[in-house]
Amino acid sequence: MTRGLLDGRNMWIRAFYDFNPEEAGYVGWTMESGQARALRELKDGDLMMIYGASSGQTKKAMRSHVLGFVEIEARPIRDDEKASEAAQQAKMANGDGGKWTYGLPIRRAWRALDNMSIERIAPDTYDSKTGQGIGTWGRALTPDEIETALKIRVTEVNVFGEEPVSESGRTGTAFGEEFFPSKAFPGASGERTSSYTDGQTFLYLAKFDGDGAALLGRPKAVAIKSVALKIGVSNDPVARCDQLNAGIPPAAKGRWKIELQASFADRKRAEAAEQMFKDKSYKLESLGGEFFWGDSMDAVLLFSSIPNVSRF
Repeated sequence: MTRGLLDGRNMWIRAFYDFNPEEAGYVGWTMESGQARALRELKDGDLMMIYGASSGQTKKAMRSHVLGFVEIEARPIRDDEKASEAAQQAKMANGDGGKWTYGLPIRRAWRALDNMSIERIAPDTYDSKTGQGIGTWGRALTPDEIETALKIRVTEVNVFGEEPVSESGRTGTAFGEEFFPSKAFPGASGERTSSYTDGQTFLYLAKFDGDGAALLGRPKAVAIKSVALKIGVSNDPVARCDQLNAGIPPAAKGRWKIELQASFADRKRAEAAEQMFKDKSYKLESLGGEFFWGDSMDAVLLFSSIPNVSRF
């Protein structure tokens, strides 16, 4: 069974001379009509799989190979709004100063680790005879092609104009794992340097009490009640919440807050309950790992539906 992308997300293909979101945090079109078409057909959170253009400006090893993935924001910008000075100077030096000026912002980006040709990943969508047109305008992948693309191993990279990627970010995982909940992390076993006794463990649901859209770099939308959420297990949820908030500046308005917690006799049972939450999180959008985006009430109802939950 193919899982595809959550919440009806779409994935296009585009050809770039290079993959450098660290310096150029946008996807651009030379003609405004290209930008307009993208805004009609794409929405916030949609993805593009970037492959190397068949051009002399592309390194031979990159031509027609998947370079990476980007998550876009459906908002029109100009190229100089989201590119470093070095990227703009390089563009001018290559004689491309008037190209790709109509853009959409990139929110997140992942560099491909597997050396895969675009023909292998998108045999139906990509056509070498019309490659230039596809590369210039973009084209949506089929569901089967998306499923194949999600298996490519990636590492998340920084995007110019966005918050730097955390040192604890994923590296070398299949791209699909960025959009589906991870498996519950198993408890440690074997020799330890400190004393540990397995016993009462809590399943907790935390909510970001603040501007979650700003936290994720997403535009605010009227009548949208979605919030940032986290599911997890801990023998001390209060201390765990303090850890989550430790990296947030004291002057910031938002904080993580424990919404619900449930007691289990041991860690194994708590982890099983956590995995059940993830497996049934159909109404929530996975943000990777233990983090979700969605209606707080949907999360509360799901938490409450887990068998053997003893809430207090």
